[in-house]
Amino acid sequence: MKATINIKTGSPRIARSLANSIEPDNLSAPPSVEIRTRTKRDIVISSVVCRESLETLIATVDDLLVCMDAAYKTLDVIEDEE
Repeated sequence: MKATINIKTGSPRIARSLANSIEPDNLSAPPSVEIRTRTKRDIVISSVVCRESLETLIATVDDLLVCMDAAYKTLDVIEDEE
């Protein structure tokens, strides 16, 4: 099973920072789950491949979105302060 998440950030710099901030989470995924994140201009693209159950895929995507949301909010605050 596979899911692809595209998040438009409005800024290539924010997209790169967001992708870099979730990289440690991608590396700690279980062996049956593969997460790849890249950027294309101002878009963060994450692909999740799961060789387990649908529940595992949903939980992984949910965790990834929570991490992206937290990282995005942090980057947004930093941008506002600069």
